[in-house]
Amino acid sequence: MPLSPALISEAGGDVPNAELPSSLSQATLNDIQVANFLENLESAFFEAAVTNLTQWGTAGFPDDTLDIVKRVAAQETVHKQTFRSILAHFNTATIPACQYQFPVTDTASFLKLAQIITSVGIGAVIDLAGSVSISDPALVNGIASTVANEARQDAFFRQAALGLVPNPTPQDTRISAVWALNLALPFVVPNSCPLFPEVQIYPAMTVISPVAGNSTGDSGNIVFSTTAEGLPGNISVAWINQANVPQFTAANRAGSQFTTTIPSNMGGMAFAALVNQTSAVDVATLTPMTLAGPAPVQIS
Repeated sequence: MPLSPALISEAGGDVPNAELPSSLSQATLNDIQVANFLENLESAFFEAAVTNLTQWGTAGFPDDTLDIVKRVAAQETVHKQTFRSILAHFNTATIPACQYQFPVTDTASFLKLAQIITSVGIGAVIDLAGSVSISDPALVNGIASTVANEARQDAFFRQAALGLVPNPTPQDTRISAVWALNLALPFVVPNSCPLFPEVQIYPAMTVISPVAGNSTGDSGNIVFSTTAEGLPGNISVAWINQANVPQFTAANRAGSQFTTTIPSNMGGMAFAALVNQTSAVDVATLTPMTLAGPAPVQIS
């Protein structure tokens, strides 16, 4: 369905009209289905925010906060429609929206969650760009331009919500499509998705202390909880940050909670997962080793 002129104007542009290749690999189509799933969630989150911020007000935040969120909402609709258009062009099922539950009660909690959700989106699209550069390079330019747009959004949310510098690191953090979908699941109403991408679902992993969403710094202890059962005795926390190889820290378990030390030399948004192997060299090889997680950790 074509987007309305009003939405295109608000977003600053429409779905790209560049010619698509004659075919795409099945792996790329599967990854684009996950991207469609994630953009559905982002679009719903920001559409609801426009209504909520109108009610809550934006006192204490930049005067143009509502206008920026309206633009982000429109841009996320364009992103969603872009991935849906690619899937439809290749006669592949598009992913309908689910029902969502976002734990926001005021402008501050919305902006804090917006920064986390946007960081997840950035990481997933970086991964998508990397995979299609090998299998379907004709898509790289469009996907890379989406990453740049998401990064601009993230910069605003970092500064407006957390009072942090908008550009904390020289690279953003890539995460796998599987990790991104698992990070989205807490915001999805169970059994509400008409169609669900075929990916591995892991037990949840949550930051307990420091308070989730607050900056932790790149040292000291951090406590997680998990819903995983029957974990092996020797477990570690794997950390992904920027374009670096994974770091691993020992996990001291007490029931469903475990404590570990935050590695040094990290910044921005990191992602942590529970594992019992330390041989992974990147997030692609780390993902199938995941026992629980991932969890987003705001380092700086």
